[in-house]
Amino acid sequence: MTDQLHLTVKRCLERYRFFSLKQPLVVAVSTGVDSMTLLHVLSALLPANQVVVAHVNHHLRAQSQQEEQFLRQRCQQMGVQLYVDQWEKHPQYGIENAARQERYRFFAQVMHETKAAYLLTAHHENDLAETMLMKLLRTGDVTATVGIREARPFANGQLLRPFLRVTKKSLIEYARAHQLKWYEDATNQEDMTLRNRVRHHYLPEWEQENPRVVEHLLKFHDQLTELLTMKDAIVTSLMTKIIHNGQLDIASYQQQEPLLRRWLLYRWVNDQGMFALKEQRSYQIDQFLCNQQSPSSTMMISNDLQLIKNYQQAELKKVQNLPTKNQKVSDFMVKFDHWYTGPTGDQWGIFSHPQEHTLAELWLTRDQLPLRVRSWQPTDRIRLKSGHHQAIRRVLINQKVPLGQRQQQLVVVDRLDQVLWLIGHKMAWLDRQQVCDQRYEKRYFCQK
Repeated sequence: MTDQLHLTVKRCLERYRFFSLKQPLVVAVSTGVDSMTLLHVLSALLPANQVVVAHVNHHLRAQSQQEEQFLRQRCQQMGVQLYVDQWEKHPQYGIENAARQERYRFFAQVMHETKAAYLLTAHHENDLAETMLMKLLRTGDVTATVGIREARPFANGQLLRPFLRVTKKSLIEYARAHQLKWYEDATNQEDMTLRNRVRHHYLPEWEQENPRVVEHLLKFHDQLTELLTMKDAIVTSLMTKIIHNGQLDIASYQQQEPLLRRWLLYRWVNDQGMFALKEQRSYQIDQFLCNQQSPSSTMMISNDLQLIKNYQQAELKKVQNLPTKNQKVSDFMVKFDHWYTGPTGDQWGIFSHPQEHTLAELWLTRDQLPLRVRSWQPTDRIRLKSGHHQAIRRVLINQKVPLGQRQQQLVVVDRLDQVLWLIGHKMAWLDRQQVCDQRYEKRYFCQK
């Protein structure tokens, strides 16, 4: 197992040309068995001056100080550089999500300070299987369901996960064989978060039906990754032929198969960051573009976005930035760093930097962008700290919002239509999620 684990990490570093750069790498270490094993393997493969350890003391458990002191002593014995972040300002809600944000902010900072091109984390194949199930439960979106990938762009370099095809059992066996010391996070045994429920209940029940379910999930991950890669290549090739200077060539578009047309629409509309295109809307837009009886016409895609068809070309154009005070909102994309005036006269916005009236901060992935504002719907629910959901209607009733105001109530939703904010009343509680193959952007939700 020792030789195999060393070879696995070495081959991962070789695939991404680490050894040719002669730069240090940053390894995220939490003192759990996964990251302590990764640190031990790296110490056997690399000289001490190429390994930089990054650790976040979350100050959420009494054991945190003991873990930090242990890691300081271990790094001193190994002769490796250690950076420690003291995270003591905890938000009132969304603490799991905020903790993840803080970790990756700090990791990016350490990479910048040490001029490292790589960040290594100890995510393993059990993490991958769990993440795939979580994404399937939460979204049903094909791109999200692929789960965690071995590498993704991060900060000024790349994030690598060399253990992604290694089992948790193998890591524990290695740690025991080398008499490594590690700490267990007691909160990992609780069922407050979806990941823990998947880990303790859902996945084990599947394994009772078929002990090879994790193996099958990983196979599905590989096949899905290949298909998405092929799809992206096809769409990219077609984009160069059909899109010119941001405008769509209608004749070329109409010649494509219906599935390819929808893929092109998603890429064209979503990449411009003006509107989060949904499946039903894509069918309507496709019919509009393929209607040869109206070669020159316009279509409102959202409250502030217009699709203009002018014989040979089609283009997207903003027609307004925000609704008026008494205007009924249908759907519009959120413009960051901008104050909006709501139907009741209150002001709100989502910003790139903290404001005086900040309510909460969230890190958003590319999968979640762009954000939209729309009127709430009877089926809307918002996630609670317990992991359960509460109907928006019930929130409005509990907070005694007058019936007339309820009809004008707005919600902020992400690209997957998940409610993030019932504006003026309640923020969603987002628990910890393993980092997926996306860049993260911190945004501040504000109201005055």
